[in-house]
Amino acid sequence: MNKLAPTARHEDALGFRIWRQSHSGEMDRPHTHPDIEVNFLFDGGFSYLHGGAVVPIHAGRFTVLWGGVPHQTLGPGIVSEGIWITVPLAWFLQWRLPNGLHDRLLAGEVVSSPPYDADFAMLERWLADADSGDSGRRRVLQLEMEARFHRLALGMPRSRGRSAADVVGTGQMTRITRFIAQHYREPLSVQAIATHAGLHPKYLMRVFKKLCGVSVWEYLTRLRVSHAQRLLITSDMKVLDVAMESGFSSVAPFYAAFAAHTRGIRPLHYRRQHQLAGSP
Repeated sequence: MNKLAPTARHEDALGFRIWRQSHSGEMDRPHTHPDIEVNFLFDGGFSYLHGGAVVPIHAGRFTVLWGGVPHQTLGPGIVSEGIWITVPLAWFLQWRLPNGLHDRLLAGEVVSSPPYDADFAMLERWLADADSGDSGRRRVLQLEMEARFHRLALGMPRSRGRSAADVVGTGQMTRITRFIAQHYREPLSVQAIATHAGLHPKYLMRVFKKLCGVSVWEYLTRLRVSHAQRLLITSDMKVLDVAMESGFSSVAPFYAAFAAHTRGIRPLHYRRQHQLAGSP
């Protein structure tokens, strides 16, 4: 697997990271992580396979996604430079952003702002602040980052839904999403997830539904279907093997879940559509 190749990076104990991203090849498999991810490409562009959908990433745009959704770069991968950031989910939820930005990202949407000339200089400054070791500059970085996310949210249409940040229990989300991301291809139950997170299963289901807008089981199924979509596009595996490799116990629940998440498209039809279209 060709991993991202940062040329400069800062990471702290809370999981916040910012780095300058150099060229990288195509990822041969999707990855997940329990953070909010920011991409800012200096020039050119590339595409993600993000939750089974092909999403183009354009240069000069402050682009945000939730890493809990499986995503990978498509060929030829990232061929120019940019700055990448991962923001701990707990920070993001505590910012109480308007217009439903929390809910849209946690539901799997990729949100991108129009180009702002000030973003390039701002991100370069954040990188320098993070590497400075100065606590005052680090604090300013965090405040400016929160403000930039607010500006991104204010530029979106108002949502009628309730903000995920208003829900009690957001501190458990990092443990929960990381565990699901690591084990979704295995037999997994709500009880096993709750035990790992140190929560009662009913409490886990209630908090997860309020934060993510879907049930634990629905989220787990989305990860499995996304994994299957990648295998259908990138391999010649038989449908049965794709189903088993993606965490389904048999073909029948795989077909049902796949149809539910692709508006009724059958796996082989999905494969033909995307293989004919090719990678962007």
